[in-house]
Amino acid sequence: METKDVSEVLRQDVLASDRLDDYFYVLLKEKIDEAAADIKEFMADFVIRHSKASELVDELDLEHIRVCSECGKPMTEGFCIEDGAEYYCSEDCLHKNLSDEEYENLYDDGRGNSYWTSWLD
Repeated sequence: METKDVSEVLRQDVLASDRLDDYFYVLLKEKIDEAAADIKEFMADFVIRHSKASELVDELDLEHIRVCSECGKPMTEGFCIEDGAEYYCSEDCLHKNLSDEEYENLYDDGRGNSYWTSWLD
């Protein structure tokens, strides 16, 4: 007779339990006071790892982050086009969508609604 690993049997039983969600939240609530910073860091790392930057910006209403409209990378500085209709992290991404002349017309010697900026200031 083949012996199953007890830890794997335990894991499978826990996964199959209808009460797993409830117990998880009870345990989390008990531990949150003990390790609130650790849990918050875990949550932040988890959502960053499993989300698109654009989802994080929208869902968490992030103040200092924009997402490049071309490549999807998060950015703290870059081109803001037409008061936020589009964002570009670099000249390469910008020029895949706008020519120098188109951007210069939108920029309008600093009087337009398109410009390079930093959202950390």
